[in-house]
Amino acid sequence: MPCGPSSRRSAPSPPSAASQTCAECGYVDKRNRVDQGLLICRGCGVVAHADRNASHNIATRGESVWNAGRESRVPATP
Repeated sequence: MPCGPSSRRSAPSPPSAASQTCAECGYVDKRNRVDQGLLICRGCGVVAHADRNASHNIATRGESVWNAGRESRVPATP
């Protein structure tokens, strides 16, 4: 069965600073990104593949946006 637009889950997530943010501790610094493929966090010292780290950050942000959209904004009835 092909996937249609109605069967996909997607949520907009801004990629700003995703490659400079540590997915483990959340520390943001442009110097975290040592080179094209390596991230070394200056906050906690974790060493990670830069693109994998950035994709984890984007996925986490997307999940937050998705879940926020699912929350009811209707006031509870007394």
